[in-house]
Amino acid sequence: MQLPYQKVMPELECELWEIVGRSLSILWKDWPKDMDVSSFQNGCFVLNGTCPHCGKEAAFVPVTAAHEERRGNWPYRTAEVAQCIACNDYILAICKFEHTRSDRGGYVYEVHYPLGTPDDSVAQEIPEEIKPDFQEALRCRFVKAYNATVEMCRRALEASCIQLGAPSDLVLSKMIDWVHTQGKITNSLRDMAHKIKLGGNRAAHPSDKRLTEQDADAVIAFTDEYFQHVYVTPARMARYDFDKKKKP
Repeated sequence: MQLPYQKVMPELECELWEIVGRSLSILWKDWPKDMDVSSFQNGCFVLNGTCPHCGKEAAFVPVTAAHEERRGNWPYRTAEVAQCIACNDYILAICKFEHTRSDRGGYVYEVHYPLGTPDDSVAQEIPEEIKPDFQEALRCRFVKAYNATVEMCRRALEASCIQLGAPSDLVLSKMIDWVHTQGKITNSLRDMAHKIKLGGNRAAHPSDKRLTEQDADAVIAFTDEYFQHVYVTPARMARYDFDKKKKP
């Protein structure tokens, strides 16, 4: 039996918060987004959204009959297996019925599985001994482990201080100050590093209030900005030499 849609193709604090907004637009741009029900007919529905497999914006058409869950005489939820028209991989799609909705038969997107994987890519200019900790922070953020996110950012910062030559037997605050006195970071970067360190300290102690989503996003943004200034921008600038004295 052919299903209805099988052939559908178709001052410092101010500066820091400016950094948050700028960095987060980059950090999270490729992560899976919610989907929308684009049509509903004959008990089946089509979703539009970001594929958790290929990452493309696509339609998801049903390839199985839908299972309807009812409460009394009213429809409640509908589930089906759907296929991405971009990569042909599959998801389990679930929508729910809202009595206040009249469009698309009252059905709205609820959830889909798999939810996708985190984008833990970081700039290639960041040293290899530092990358894993920052990438782990991004993966922690994806699963909403906010304390763990901030702790891993602190760990990445400490790895950076050691990579820049700070004595490893110092506490992190002293490492940061050492890196600063050596002229390796500016006053603003020193203050940013201490901000990251303080956030990590809070995350590590159960006596302190648990950190929030906003806290985690802020610390990720600060860490990303710190690495941009310390590693990424200098490395990229070094690739280009516009000295007029040199022959082209």
